This record gives sequence, structure tokens and C-alpha cells, in this order.
Amino acid sequence: MTGKLISFVRRKVFRIDKYRWDYQYATGQWNGLKSKEMQRLNVARDFLINYTLGGNILEIGCGEGVFFQNASGVDYSFYEAIDLSEVAIGRINKTGKSLFVAADMEKYVPVNDPFAVIVFNEVLYYSKNPLDLLRKYNQYLAKDGVLLVGMYDTKKSTDIWLGISKIFCELDSVKIQQDSKAWNYKILKLI
Repeated sequence: MTGKLISFVRRKVFRIDKYRWDYQYATGQWNGLKSKEMQRLNVARDFLINYTLGGNILEIGCGEGVFFQNASGVDYSFYEAIDLSEVAIGRINKTGKSLFVAADMEKYVPVNDPFAVIVFNEVLYYSKNPLDLLRKYNQYLAKDGVLLVGMYDTKKSTDIWLGISKIFCELDSVKIQQDSKAWNYKILKLI
């Protein structure tokens, strides 16, 4: 079998997420989002400034590092991030105070805990059990650490927010309107 045929079978027949994400990044399907995403993340960045306070940051589902790029000027000690796509991880302009790993968010064990902030930017929709995922990563927070969760407004995200509200208290939030779409970013702490 040729490489293209193998890729197709992995992505379309077996529906293996890693290969689908690698293909999408390699073919530029996410390129158009960067500039619009940066506009939104300028607002979410203020949360990092207010809650990181020199501690470590962990980002789950970092893609090509757009959130990381937007963290310049934030006072942090170390930035650790993961994404399922090796292609996306390979495109990140890394600095000395960072670690980027191609890994499955459901299985990953962080290296540099505890964290002042753990970021879930538009990734919880892809988890089989988003509430269990949040509970799992909550154990890697510093004593005063928080979760920063951002999601695009959909029926699925509304259901996830409802579940989150039963387990976590909301310390801060912002709703960002862009064109006809909306995103919610919330700072959470386990109840």
C-alpha cells in the first residue's frame, strides 16, 4: 500500500484521531484560524496574567502553539503543553522555558507539576469524558492553582459547562463575541 492510501485508511476507515489531526495540520486546514484565534486569546491572556503569578502553566491541546505565542509577557516559570498531533507540535516556535509533547490528553502525565494554571482551550469537546479529564488534571495544580477552560458555544459545550458547574466553582469568566459566534472562558476551582 502507498503512504497516501495507508493515511486514508487510518483516518477514514479506522478513524484514528492522531492521524486525522496530523493530516488536517499538514494540509493547512487550521491555518485560517490563527489570526481570529489570536484576537480571542488576547482576552483570555489576561486570565493568565492574573492567575499564573510566576508559576508553571500546562496547556492541554495546544495545537500549533497559538495560546503559547500569546503568553509572551505573562510571568511564568515553565510552560508545558501537549497535543495529539505531532505535525502541530513540530510547528511550534519553542523557547527555553517550555516543553511540547505529542501525547494523548487522556493518558498524559505532566512532567513539571505543580501548575498555577492548566489551560483547556477548545479541547474538552474531544474528550470521551471531559469531567473526568478535568478531575484528573486538577490533581496537578498547585495549592492556589486554577483551571482555565475555553469553549466555543455549542449544544455540546453547554452540556459540558452544566456538568462542570456541579463539580467546580467559577472564579472568573468572560464571554467573547466574534462575528456571530461566541466563546466562554472560565477560571475554575474544584468545589
